[in-house]
Amino acid sequence: MKHRLLLLLVTLFFTACTSNTVELADPDMKTSAKDIATVLIAVDGDKERAIRHLVIGSNEAPLDYELYFHEKKISEGFIAVKIPAPSSNIILKEYSLSGHYGCSRGKAGYGSGSKSISKILPGKSYFLGTINTDMNTVYNEMPAKLMTEAKSKYNYTPHGEDIEKKQHFKSHIAL
Repeated sequence: MKHRLLLLLVTLFFTACTSNTVELADPDMKTSAKDIATVLIAVDGDKERAIRHLVIGSNEAPLDYELYFHEKKISEGFIAVKIPAPSSNIILKEYSLSGHYGCSRGKAGYGSGSKSISKILPGKSYFLGTINTDMNTVYNEMPAKLMTEAKSKYNYTPHGEDIEKKQHFKSHIAL
């Protein structure tokens, strides 16, 4: 019985010391740490609502990573997050918005993302999706107006589904 109690106390102590928060990346500092990758989340909207809270999940973080924006809520640009690397199956699990009516909630209580990054490596930058605060939704494409910032500040090269798709429809009217 003593051994079980001691094991429980040690487990609780180490669990309490494990951090489930992450830090924002400084755009002036290039991500070159041996154990950190930068994950970019774009924020797009009319500035009437802003990001209040984020939860990012990975296989290596059983408690997920949480970010709270108490003083300055993000309403445009990038949220750049330093994530321990290597990590796998990175996903935006949850976010909440602040605005005129308090907290905006999506269909699952809060909004969530659908894109997953299978693996991140140290010293690299990755894009996880765009939160549109007007529609309280997330999409995989990076807004074109943010691509230059992603390249210059975070050394990120947009590719594949990160690039905003433009469709042009032609009218075929028979006369």
